[in-house]
Amino acid sequence: MKKILAYLFMICGTAALFFDGILPSTVIFVLTIIGYFSMPFFAQALVEGFFLTRNTYRYFLRIAFTAYASQAVFLISYLCWKDGPKPTRFNIVFTWLIAFIILFGVELLVSLPRDRVASMNLLDANQTSHSTRYGVVISSTDANNLPKGMKVPAWPRSTFHGLAIVLFALCMTLITFLPLTMSLMSVMCTLMFYFLHRWKIDNRVFVAMIFFTAFSACYTYLYFRMTGIITWEGTSLAGFLLCLLLPNKKRKKPKMFYRTFYLFYPLIIAICATTAYLVS
Repeated sequence: MKKILAYLFMICGTAALFFDGILPSTVIFVLTIIGYFSMPFFAQALVEGFFLTRNTYRYFLRIAFTAYASQAVFLISYLCWKDGPKPTRFNIVFTWLIAFIILFGVELLVSLPRDRVASMNLLDANQTSHSTRYGVVISSTDANNLPKGMKVPAWPRSTFHGLAIVLFALCMTLITFLPLTMSLMSVMCTLMFYFLHRWKIDNRVFVAMIFFTAFSACYTYLYFRMTGIITWEGTSLAGFLLCLLLPNKKRKKPKMFYRTFYLFYPLIIAICATTAYLVS
């Protein structure tokens, strides 16, 4: 059910991009809003795939392939159809790549803690030091809680923590300077699903909705103050609520079934571009 809704919403958003100027402006506006609903579905799917994949690095490469293939189809459609939409922004799959890198960095910080010392109180004081406290070193190796598909070298933990900080800085720089699609909203939504997956808190739906609603409101207000333009990306909040309320149904399907979905977005771009060119 979730996958069907996600792809239907995504098709509406893609159609709004290519049929702008062909369909009435009201229809384009409605299709654009519906397209925003798809973002939380793919954010949740990214987080679930991050924890379920058998090889995190291959998963990243598959997403990267989809990003570049989609952008290539977009560029080809623009070269063949001069009146088509200009590719002024990178497609949203590039945003998912950045969100993926942030997830990787968060895991290096959260799942690879440093060595810690636990203190215990002895019933009888130590005969030598006359102290009732006893320290025990808890190795960080025993506390490794990385996803099964995320394999890392046997480096010092401080090295991975430094790498995580570098990844965060790189991602923030890319989000700031690259013309990405729904960058901040998508990354924050991905982090929300990550924390909901990692920590099973009480009233999780209510807490997540309050936080994401507050972020959407702040983002919309600041975007308007900085650009003078009203952005409707905050309407993705409706899709976020649907993701939290709709149940997850896990069904075993062949690997090739899931991997064909990586070609779905480039295919939809090609179909929408071709159809809009023929009817224009």
